[in-house]
Amino acid sequence: MSIIHSNGPEVITAPRSAQDQAAAASSAILAGVTTVVQELDEAAVVPLSGGTVRQQVLEGYGYTYRQNWGARNGEVILTLISPRLPLITPRSRIFVAVSEGVAGGPDNGKFIGAARFTVRNVAPRANAVDIWVSIEWPAPILLYADYLVINP
Repeated sequence: MSIIHSNGPEVITAPRSAQDQAAAASSAILAGVTTVVQELDEAAVVPLSGGTVRQQVLEGYGYTYRQNWGARNGEVILTLISPRLPLITPRSRIFVAVSEGVAGGPDNGKFIGAARFTVRNVAPRANAVDIWVSIEWPAPILLYADYLVINP
C-alpha cells in the first residue's frame, strides 16, 4: 500500500494501534490500494443547524462538507483530517457521496459521467474519517466527496 499526502502538510503515520494489526486479515485485500491524507478546510464547514459547529452530549449537531480529492482512479483510501477542531469522533455518523467533479473547484458541482464511483467503506475516528473509494476508469479523473457528519 502506498501513502500520498496532498493539499497541506505531509504527515506519514505508522499503524494507528494494535487494533490495526488485528485487522491484518481484512486489510490484506488492500494490496495495491493508494492511501491519501488531506486536511479538512475548516473555513468551508457548513453547520446543519445554522449555528456554530460544536459537539453536544445529548443533542446532535452536524455539518456538510465537500472535498476536492483531485484526479484519481482505481482503488483509493482517502483520509480527511481535522486536527484542530473536534469535528469528527469515533461516534460520528458520517455519510459520503462521491462523483466526478466539474473542473474549477467544488463549488462548480458534480456530475454523472461514464465512470463508475463506489464508496466501499466509511470509518470515522478521532479527528479524521477514512473512506475507501473505487473509481472504474482507465485514467485519473476529478473526484469530489460530499460528507454529511452527524455527532450524536
